[in-house]
Amino acid sequence: MDRTVTVAGNGTVHPRIARQRTELVLSQPFFGSLALRLKMVEDRSTKECWVDGESLGYNPEYIDKLSDLELRGVLALKVMQVANGHCWRQGARESGRWSDSSQYAISPILTSSDFVLPKGALHDARFAGKSVEEIYGALTQEAKQKQPKPEQQPKPKSDQQSQQQQPKQDGQSSAPDAKGGSKPDDRPNGKGGNPNPQSQAGGGQGDPETSAGSSCGEVRQYSGTDKPVKEAEWKVAVVQAAKAAQMRGKLPGDLQAMAGEAVRPVVDWRAVLHRFAQQSSPTDYSFAQPNRRYLHLGFYLPSLNTPAVGDAVFVRDSSGSVFDETQAQFDAEILSVFHTLKPARLIVMDCDTRVTQVQVFERGDSPEIKPVRGGGGTAFTDPFNRVAADGINPAFLVYLTDMVGSFPAAAPHYPVLWASTTPLARARKAPFGETVEVIC
Repeated sequence: MDRTVTVAGNGTVHPRIARQRTELVLSQPFFGSLALRLKMVEDRSTKECWVDGESLGYNPEYIDKLSDLELRGVLALKVMQVANGHCWRQGARESGRWSDSSQYAISPILTSSDFVLPKGALHDARFAGKSVEEIYGALTQEAKQKQPKPEQQPKPKSDQQSQQQQPKQDGQSSAPDAKGGSKPDDRPNGKGGNPNPQSQAGGGQGDPETSAGSSCGEVRQYSGTDKPVKEAEWKVAVVQAAKAAQMRGKLPGDLQAMAGEAVRPVVDWRAVLHRFAQQSSPTDYSFAQPNRRYLHLGFYLPSLNTPAVGDAVFVRDSSGSVFDETQAQFDAEILSVFHTLKPARLIVMDCDTRVTQVQVFERGDSPEIKPVRGGGGTAFTDPFNRVAADGINPAFLVYLTDMVGSFPAAAPHYPVLWASTTPLARARKAPFGETVEVIC
């Protein structure tokens, strides 16, 4: 039996894919119309399938193992990964973990729309409603926590031989895991690995590195030079597909919200941070220092005067809700602002329910910011009290947090920027100041 059929304008398509894509157009027009935008590419070098924003690559042997409903679910998953921008936003993140994070983010949406995914598809109730960046951060944090501390590193093999030279009984596994699990270095690494069954079934506790290449394939970053154009085209297509499905009464409420979120413009928080810091620095024309360029012509004109910037205060949420990767990127931007603006002092506070660490750097210093210190709950009041009690004169204050905590009752007299690690659509609204969404 011939495996492929010819579709005008779209090359050759596996007959089962063509059939299930047609079923999507008829029964789930939002997914179906977007699926038609992807070129189907037979790729026997991949274990399962992949999507990169332009093409959907698949291994025919993988397709043949899926039921019709499972194949339809996989097509919907690949469509949603592109529609949500996961092919454009990966950046320098590890590809296997990014693919897992994407699948965790999309699978609840598909489940609520009555799609069936293959057995072992990644699903975890903890990640329902979270963005792919949030999930990636959580998986990265979990992977770091699982790494053994230096004192817990395994002893050299020569030191362990005397402890392991016991005769092996018939039927006894040679692996040290009494439950029969494979050793960590026996697991396939990266793509095509066999993920932890508990993680696939919904426990979400598997090793993110080894679960890469799960039963629903990969998300690959689009590498074409026309990436901005492709991304813009997909955003328009998502809006059009949502409107068309809504007119037919076949767009559930959660999909409608997702479509709106998918086309929401992403603002670079770094640019907002630097703009906020610059605007908080007083700059004006003054006759106190006349413009010497025109003095020889007899013109006494003001010059642009930039007084010394006051203290730049940055507060880091140390409750554990802000992941290490985000903290590291935030620290880099703190130093960038310090070197650009040259404030009188750089003050970095850590706070959970109270201030746990204060670092002060004078102008001209070469600061090395220490790791964040703290843990426990979250309250935003203590740093503002500390500023007042210590006589600090902030030009501005920037607070990195997930926005979950108790806010001060009154607004301070200086500008405040809340750097929220929770998407603004779900973040608590601060009673004062400006808020920017931090996507790392």
